[in-house]
Amino acid sequence: MILDALRRWLTRAENLPHWEGFVAWAREHRWTLKRSSSQDGWAMDDSDALPGWRIEWGPSQRVFMSAHELRIRLDLPQCPDAQVLVMDRPLFARMDHEVYQQVTDAVQTRIDDQMPEEMRWLAMHAKLGSSALGPLRERYGAVADDPAFGARWVAGPLADALLARAALVSAEASSSQPLMLRLARGTLLLRQGAENPDVPLLEACMQIALAAQESAPFEA
Repeated sequence: MILDALRRWLTRAENLPHWEGFVAWAREHRWTLKRSSSQDGWAMDDSDALPGWRIEWGPSQRVFMSAHELRIRLDLPQCPDAQVLVMDRPLFARMDHEVYQQVTDAVQTRIDDQMPEEMRWLAMHAKLGSSALGPLRERYGAVADDPAFGARWVAGPLADALLARAALVSAEASSSQPLMLRLARGTLLLRQGAENPDVPLLEACMQIALAAQESAPFEA
């Protein structure tokens, strides 16, 4: 019985997408990689090069993402009060439309507290216009509580990393497996829809997170 349970446990881990590739990558870059207790995902942390970072893959935590997502979380204590949200334009359009419908519904005339925080931000915060987004405007949408801060943050290294990721992930794929980048309460959270994640996608997302960190050395 114990051996059968162990065999099933190991087999489920081997069935995780590109598991061996992530094992090799984590070993090479000195991350601690662990399968989730439910065996439907994994997490990496304890990197000496990037202390405080955590990378996860597993079932999505947001209904508007794909069924599974890759998540990267890190602290940006130099931006304790900033609220900025960047996402693929198809997801931005869908969420914006849904928020508009809910807010203007004859029965529901206020922003529902049960609505995910990201959707509330779409109703509460200013959209970054074409001039603020620059070359990102064709593939991404964004909102910020302070548009001037948001425009500075998405420019420079972060813009370059987002454009590189857009070259890797087609516009069609980004519709079904979108990217969302949220800066709030001094924490950066990247969500990338990923039913079949691989190492190149992980590295592209890490470049975005690194660029976001580099782009925020100033006070909000």
